[in-house]
Amino acid sequence: MDKRKLHILFGFRSVPYPLRAHGLSVRYFPIIEYLSKRHEVDLLVINSDENELGNLEGIRQYCRKVSILPDSRGNHHGIFTRLTTYATFLLPWTPPLSVVVHNGSEVTRGISEAMKGEQYDAMVWVGGDLLPHLMDALPSMSVKKVFVDFIDSPFLWATRREDKIFRIRLLDRYERWKTRRWEGDIIRKCDGAIYISCVDAEAVPSGKEARGKRFVVPNGINIPSGISPERVSFPSPNIGFLGNMGYLPNIEAAERLYKEIFVPLRKIHPELTLVVIGRNPSPSIRALGEKPGVIVTGEVEDIWGYINAIDLFLFPLLRGAGLKNKILEAMYAGRPVLTTNIGNEGIDAVDGRDLVICRTPDDFRIEASRLQGSPRERARIGTSAQTSVRKKFSWDGILRDYEGLLLDPLPGVDGKR
Repeated sequence: MDKRKLHILFGFRSVPYPLRAHGLSVRYFPIIEYLSKRHEVDLLVINSDENELGNLEGIRQYCRKVSILPDSRGNHHGIFTRLTTYATFLLPWTPPLSVVVHNGSEVTRGISEAMKGEQYDAMVWVGGDLLPHLMDALPSMSVKKVFVDFIDSPFLWATRREDKIFRIRLLDRYERWKTRRWEGDIIRKCDGAIYISCVDAEAVPSGKEARGKRFVVPNGINIPSGISPERVSFPSPNIGFLGNMGYLPNIEAAERLYKEIFVPLRKIHPELTLVVIGRNPSPSIRALGEKPGVIVTGEVEDIWGYINAIDLFLFPLLRGAGLKNKILEAMYAGRPVLTTNIGNEGIDAVDGRDLVICRTPDDFRIEASRLQGSPRERARIGTSAQTSVRKKFSWDGILRDYEGLLLDPLPGVDGKR
């Protein structure tokens, strides 16, 4: 691999630090840490959250330069500015409303001024938010190659979301159509579009774009010094759910797990316990902790002691996109997992060997009862899961692939790196 030193700029809506702060830091802190040892790395962060900005000192040690711009979404905008944004949305060639802000020209000017005089070999913009305003700023910047790391496909997200942006159904359908069109247009304009899974990379048809523009770079498993064998003392038998419990698809899945799977199972197995592990529990998730047989942990310092204490993880996910880190972590710890086809996207584990795919609440209840009664079968699936994840999701190979992509995106193949 070409080892020439690059000057790389990353653009974020959140500070990618510390490691487990959120999904972006889980993915990007290891990447920045790795690249900073070999190249010059700059960060552009558009954010006004004081809690987020408190993490800047931690990430600065890995960067040559960190630039902070205010997030105009937190500003008060007059009625004329807002009406202009919404009126522009009606034009078919403009970006979808979900990725723009009121008075986005301020964002464009801020990016241009912050990057004035800098020269970059590669730039990676992370996520779709504010991306239209970056594209408007690019002509004033000196960047040889531009990559967009969508992580999850915006169009796939739009098609799977249940909550509505607009009260009028026709406008929601229009937003999805525009998202698909816009995402495809971005792929054509940039040097490479990066996704976390093949499902996301293939969500938008390729159309007339040049081949080799889409790359799949998954997340790795972050184990600083191995998994501690210690385990928290939970009642057994138990089933568990793991994830950011302020994240809507996780909230919905955990509520479904409680109502449609755990409650019926507990009528048959009165001693069964449900453990919900994860930070930022929503009010509805905290309320579950008041129910008989349910434990809601909230944020925990060492996740592995909690994961180790779970007999069987259930992830009845029905929406969302991208690679599910929470499922990877459970599998890496050797815990048996039951999930849906959506939960297995990007992981591509073998059903019945590495995990168990369930399609209905009945499937989850039947398989959970079967596995609770067979410790040997749970151990077999957990061991196979751990082996599969170690082989496919080691950070060593993933980080080398990411570096190689920035050095030279060719030869790329649609859907894979």
